[in-house]
Amino acid sequence: MLVAAVLVLVVAAEGLRRPPLGRQFAEKTRWGVAARTDEALFLTPYIQAGELEKGRNLSKVRGLAGTDVESYAGYLTVNEEYNSNMFFWFFPAKENPAEAPVVLWLQGGPGGSSMFGLLVEHGPFSLDNDLKLVPRDLTWVNTHNMLYIDNPVGTGFSFTEDDAGYATNEEDVGRDLHSALTQFFTLFESYQSNDFYVTGESYGGKYVPATAYKIHMENPTAALKINLKGMAIGDGLVDPINQLYYGDILYNIGFIDDKQLVYFRQQADETANLIEEGKLLEAFYTWDAMMNGATTPYPTYYKNVTGFDNYYNYLYPVDAYEAVPYDQYLNLPATREAIHVGDRPFNDGQAVLHHLLQDMMNSTKPMVTAILDGGYRVMIYNGQLDVIIGYTLTEQWLATAKWHGAEQYKNAERSIWRVDDEIAGYVRVADNLYDVMENPAEAPVVLWLQGGPGGSSMFGLLVEHGPIQCGQ
Repeated sequence: MLVAAVLVLVVAAEGLRRPPLGRQFAEKTRWGVAARTDEALFLTPYIQAGELEKGRNLSKVRGLAGTDVESYAGYLTVNEEYNSNMFFWFFPAKENPAEAPVVLWLQGGPGGSSMFGLLVEHGPFSLDNDLKLVPRDLTWVNTHNMLYIDNPVGTGFSFTEDDAGYATNEEDVGRDLHSALTQFFTLFESYQSNDFYVTGESYGGKYVPATAYKIHMENPTAALKINLKGMAIGDGLVDPINQLYYGDILYNIGFIDDKQLVYFRQQADETANLIEEGKLLEAFYTWDAMMNGATTPYPTYYKNVTGFDNYYNYLYPVDAYEAVPYDQYLNLPATREAIHVGDRPFNDGQAVLHHLLQDMMNSTKPMVTAILDGGYRVMIYNGQLDVIIGYTLTEQWLATAKWHGAEQYKNAERSIWRVDDEIAGYVRVADNLYDVMENPAEAPVVLWLQGGPGGSSMFGLLVEHGPIQCGQ
């Protein structure tokens, strides 16, 4: 069974500002405007006191207009010294939650809220123009227990009260998420035996393997073992040194000429050299000026030569999903009260980005290979029309990964994946690795997660382990 997600396009007056590698930042940090100033719900004290039923009852989301979907929300303290707290919103599966997998979703950025994934991509509801909830028929919540966490601290509703509490590398990210997950499975103990998957997109190419690797390393000696079965990364920045050569993609689709291709290659070479020299911040700034545009005050070279603001889908000059005002909905007084955030601000992610600049050009490929060698299922998926994390860039880093199935992967046949006799994409499987590209044109059943038509919604393939119908 393929788990798909539907996107409802919402156009509103105030949109989102482009972040690096994802469309998830609020325009600015927003403070609550709730009519009442209830305190946020911190669940760690109830967990520590063994008052699990009370904590679960308190975390239940009630009074959310437009939906009767069961859900739970609140804060988990991951560092008491710095008062670092992670916000989660959990949705039990509509079908057979007792046996359905638990799926963690992590948005990219860095600094992008996972509430974007919930409200815009694959949660049980979306938003209309009046900020009213609209039920989503095709949602991951239909068949999976979905856990959305604002990660790392400082993202969305998650926060820390000390500068030292911010993550500066993926070890910090994995540590805090492992703490949050251990507490979550303690509080919601009935899900401890369910299969567990870590998923995410974009800069989630760092977060997802960091989290899975931390679980893998901690499980042998942990008092509470997390039942990790695999991970899925969509359009992910995993191994930057092998994901730099945008010029070749752009030249082959007619966006640049041969002289511009030379410049793109020169900048990619310079960035790669800086990475190899350990000058990660300089490498980031070179890449940022060429393509990403997170910190440069000027248009990127990509923008100057293509005229495109959008690098998620090369069919559209402007990213339509920047207009989805999900952050406005989260700051409505009724929403804030229902999800127990009190007057905590909904952060714009800039502090998170600043603290992770040195991490941007680091690689999590060794963590991915460790997970592969650990026997867990791994899905790496891309949409056909993405530029910033283009399919061929993903193929480049996968080809350099050293793991037990590397030779099998190298020789594996690439098959056509069909849904109802339509071409949905292309798949290469080597042992426990699934390498997938989705075709945006001829897949009516596949509803895209990222970049409109051209993004990805492949997670069901990983969990169900066999719905791919391939052939020539």
